[in-house]
Amino acid sequence: MEKVTRNSLKLICGLALFLVLNACEKPETPYTLPPRPINAARMLQVDLGSNYEQQTYINFLDSNIIKATVNINSWDIAFDCNPNAFRVLMNGGKGILIAQIVATDFVKDLKPRDVKFLWDASSGGDSIVIKNWNTGSYVYVVDRGIEAAASAQRYFQFKLKMGQANGIILEIATMNGQLLRTVSVERSPIKNYVYYNFEGEKSLSFEPNNDTWHFCFLPTRWIYYEYNPPLLYNVTGIHLNTKMVSVAVDSTLSFEAVRLADVLNLNYNKQRDAMGFEWKIYDFTQGRYLTRKYVNYIFKSTGSQPKYYKLRFLDFYSKQGIKGSPRFEVLEII
Repeated sequence: MEKVTRNSLKLICGLALFLVLNACEKPETPYTLPPRPINAARMLQVDLGSNYEQQTYINFLDSNIIKATVNINSWDIAFDCNPNAFRVLMNGGKGILIAQIVATDFVKDLKPRDVKFLWDASSGGDSIVIKNWNTGSYVYVVDRGIEAAASAQRYFQFKLKMGQANGIILEIATMNGQLLRTVSVERSPIKNYVYYNFEGEKSLSFEPNNDTWHFCFLPTRWIYYEYNPPLLYNVTGIHLNTKMVSVAVDSTLSFEAVRLADVLNLNYNKQRDAMGFEWKIYDFTQGRYLTRKYVNYIFKSTGSQPKYYKLRFLDFYSKQGIKGSPRFEVLEII
């Protein structure tokens, strides 16, 4: 009985002491975390798929860096959304080829061997096949590549003409000249491109608004003209959003050493493939891709008071060792 009473007294005394101390405790004062050091670069990584099949749009300033991603095989051609542009790009990463025929109507019993298929330059500049379609003087033939689901879905003829409100009318026919369908493609003033797949019946608008992303990883095609015939080679390239940024390339300074004074007078390129695909190289000795860590990509934002950012690639593999996962760091140059 005495033992129980002493334990009870200890419990009561401990409880009383807790209440006194708790009542005397001062309220917590919110603590503001110190600002992030200005020399702390953001480390970012994206997954493009082990076969690099994802077309992925990046905003390197956003906490959610991926603005959109789509399989490269989802589209065949892309329409420039500039209201004064008459340019249509082909999907080189999918192996698309296009021939141009001087004609006002579809050709009957056309064979692929009867036409000369061409390709776009990766820059997306003037060296593209479809750039003056508004004259109405051309029929085009598309080769959708050997991976097309069936031979009947590999080749199509098509024509283009202006529609209403800056839209485009796309007429599609078989290689026998039989009209299959007429599609209206609506161009958007807040996007760079809208897309189309010849197996579908409507345009594709997966690209993010042109004020929300900086560059895009995508499988593309590089042409080695030093070979005869030219060698068409698929690579994992990077395309700039030239509405947002231009880029300069430097390999003379270390990433840490690049300062604002170093970048103000660089030559900035607004060609969409200015970053190219050689931010990584294949090492045959090691049997793996290596990133060129000594190359700095300097981004300059558009506008009257541009900001500058430096970026370099650190790896092409995930933590699990799977290729197709580029890792890079980026830092504003102040």
